[in-house]
Amino acid sequence: MIVRLAFRLAQMLFVILAVVTIAFFVLRIAAGDPARLVNPPGTPEEIITQTRRRLGTDQPLLGQYVTFLGNLIRGDLGTTFRGSLPVRDAVLAALPNTLALAGLAVLAAAGIALVLGALAAWRPNGSLDRTVLGYSALAQATPAFWLGLVLVMFFSLELRWFPAIDMTGPRSFVLPVVTLAVTLSPILVRTVRQSFIETQGEDFFRAARARGLGEVRLFTVHALKMASLPVITLIGLQLGFLLAGAVVVEAIFNWPGIGKLILDALGSRDFPMIQGGVLVAAIAFVVLNFVVDLLYRLLDPRVRVGAS
Repeated sequence: MIVRLAFRLAQMLFVILAVVTIAFFVLRIAAGDPARLVNPPGTPEEIITQTRRRLGTDQPLLGQYVTFLGNLIRGDLGTTFRGSLPVRDAVLAALPNTLALAGLAVLAAAGIALVLGALAAWRPNGSLDRTVLGYSALAQATPAFWLGLVLVMFFSLELRWFPAIDMTGPRSFVLPVVTLAVTLSPILVRTVRQSFIETQGEDFFRAARARGLGEVRLFTVHALKMASLPVITLIGLQLGFLLAGAVVVEAIFNWPGIGKLILDALGSRDFPMIQGGVLVAAIAFVVLNFVVDLLYRLLDPRVRVGAS
């Protein structure tokens, strides 16, 4: 068990280092000189050269990478190119907002999937089943940015039920969470539906039905646990999509999270801020996947037996 845990931790560190390294080199190979973006147009070349020296972008690429790794080991993510603010403080301040948004979206998407999947599997190929499958197809074909704008136009500008931008209170979560949950739920709904249908053919389900248990109890007690296993697995696989989708949603709703932080930094080529955001996103991704793996082992004894 200890060996397996050590291997998993080493694997997580390797993934984080690989993501950060790719981001480091891609940012510096891409077009755009941060020194020129920091200074106004028409700045003399002497000032541009001094700015490059101050930012550290005048050093060879490999030297910049070694310096970056040395600072990273000490927990120093550097300072922003604009304002010289500590990147670590800015990223850690934005992280809870993104985690809260993503966590609520996952819970909402899982709830939608379990309810609609169970209703669809109750009478396969019936009218309700076709309606649920129609919702899945429509939701999967709907871009997150379009859905977010439509929700803002209708519920914020027309009805004035919810705020359109910023995180001002509990009501601010409604529109961005709905946007993420709807775009995340289609594959979960179809997976839960198929899992419920397959569970009805299992021996334990038929035996429970033969003992005279009601359909509601069969679905909510016996089938629900088996149907929730693929949902947990898919949520782990969809975390990358959720983090990527959160960037778009945070930009639409001006949400003060990691995604908006990275997006704003991209425009000014603020390398330290982008690297800090990518680092925290990578850590969150691998840690959440590790937690999902542990939950799967707790819910399914067969995985524990196989691992032992």
